Amino acid sequence: MTKDSLICFRTSKALHKAIAEVAKKDRRSLSSTIEIALTTYLKEKKALQGVGNEKRQYPRKPLSVPAVIDQQQPGQMAIGTITDISLGGVRVLIPKDFKHQLVIDSQGSKFEIVFNLPAENKPIRLSYESQRVVDGEDSIFVGATFVDADFKNYKALQTYLM
Repeated sequence: MTKDSLICFRTSKALHKAIAEVAKKDRRSLSSTIEIALTTYLKEKKALQGVGNEKRQYPRKPLSVPAVIDQQQPGQMAIGTITDISLGGVRVLIPKDFKHQLVIDSQGSKFEIVFNLPAENKPIRLSYESQRVVDGEDSIFVGATFVDADFKNYKALQTYLM
């Protein structure tokens, strides 16, 4: 959904503070949190059709597995945690302790991630390109898409996600 309209409104300090706390907890912008709240309300009231439909080509699956992030340059390696994965990409959490070891921009940074899927002992190595980086209090979240997948690794991921 394109965001081509601006809404301004007044609210109480208590409501503003509550929304800001939820936004911080969810690691979202205040605007995004308000949009989600309004969308949820309008869907409940059946007042708006087509709101909140999945835009991603592949659905995400929550996951929590350790991963090694490698930019294939000396000194540019870190440990992170994959928080969700799909056939199109991944979201990985990187502790701020490792942020200085990586150079990941919000778009276009290339890197590899090596990880094991649950109940598998064979490491999977896939190449990614960053699409979004969200800076948190003690970590960063990187959303990335697959760039080039080895057939065997991609097939193992596909089997896990199906």
